[in-house]
Amino acid sequence: MLSSNIPSPTITYSVRPRHLTINMKATLVLVLLACVLALAYGDLVCGTNYCKQHPCTTRLASTSCRSPSLYRPNHAGKCACCPACVTLLGEGAACKTYSKELGETPSAVCREPLKCLTGVCTKVTPRR
Repeated sequence: MLSSNIPSPTITYSVRPRHLTINMKATLVLVLLACVLALAYGDLVCGTNYCKQHPCTTRLASTSCRSPSLYRPNHAGKCACCPACVTLLGEGAACKTYSKELGETPSAVCREPLKCLTGVCTKVTPRR
């Protein structure tokens, strides 16, 4: 018999501890739940039916706005469900951004196609 110093091949298996597998499953479930809740929250705050389900109690006649303000039927109140008189600002005018979800109602907004960027009504070129 020949004796050699060559080690015989050994196979090693990597076994994950069970608690890691359970933690990964729990994390995946939590991430999926967070995604579903985020989608539902966005729809609950100002979904497509919000204004129908919460009609505006404040009435404003379309003829009651004085120049330079214009009548907008959906501008005021939470989710912009109510009418309001709004002044349209030109390029370079000072402006503010508002959250319609919080019910903030601006009395002046940038005229289309201008956008309020860094507090100034700015012309934004569309991406191609």
